[in-house]
Amino acid sequence: MADSQTPPAPPPDSSDPEPLGKQMTFSEHLEELRGHVKRSVVALVLLVVVAFAFQDALAHLVMLPFLDAITWIKDHGRPDIDPRLTTIDPTEAVFFHLKIAFYAALILGLPYFLYEMWRFIAAGLYAKERKAVMRVLPVSFVLLAIGIAFCFFVVLPIGLRFMLGYGNPEYIKPEIRVESYLSFVVMLSLLMGVVFQLPLVQVVLAKFSILPARTQSEYRRAFIMGSLVAAAVITPTGDAVTLLLVSVPMFVLYEIGILAARRVRT
Repeated sequence: MADSQTPPAPPPDSSDPEPLGKQMTFSEHLEELRGHVKRSVVALVLLVVVAFAFQDALAHLVMLPFLDAITWIKDHGRPDIDPRLTTIDPTEAVFFHLKIAFYAALILGLPYFLYEMWRFIAAGLYAKERKAVMRVLPVSFVLLAIGIAFCFFVVLPIGLRFMLGYGNPEYIKPEIRVESYLSFVVMLSLLMGVVFQLPLVQVVLAKFSILPARTQSEYRRAFIMGSLVAAAVITPTGDAVTLLLVSVPMFVLYEIGILAARRVRT
């Protein structure tokens, strides 16, 4: 006589990814997000206070590319150039130091801010997705740091030498505002940090077969033309020296990205 009992269900496949957190309602997600944002804001405020205590040292660090350019210009026939920035508003010097402290706090606290963001996002991801993000995020952070450092120690000093020393000193006298200088430094540094993400983007595109390494090689000429246009758009001044200082690293990064993409298994 055949067994009438229903055979037991097979055990679940342990290889199937499982979400990290339990199912939550929209209000619960919102409350959790509020907690992560609150902790990040508190950490940012504390870091700003600490950074503001070292405002003179941080201001000197930010001024290094400018002072380097001024020293170079003085040594090349412009001894009268002023090594100081100017202000036209009573509060401009105060906000200059406050903004430097704020940007320093953002940089110092970025690992913690990313950790808080990761704790919120990871709860809704599957195991395979979490592993992918954990591989990409550290590399992205390192490339961002390298891009900012390259801008600060290479692009800015060379670019400022050209821009501040350009023109006939008989009728052109550079007087740079602290607000303009800080905005220039921050914007160009962030742009270079984003540009240095290019190899990572190429690897991700190759990984998902969206743009394989062979196709990236075929579009090399198109990328060169596009990068020149992009460099002209994203550089604040648009001069030839800054254009080359931004576009040439893009060419090199693109080639590095192709080499890395060739090692990716889809």
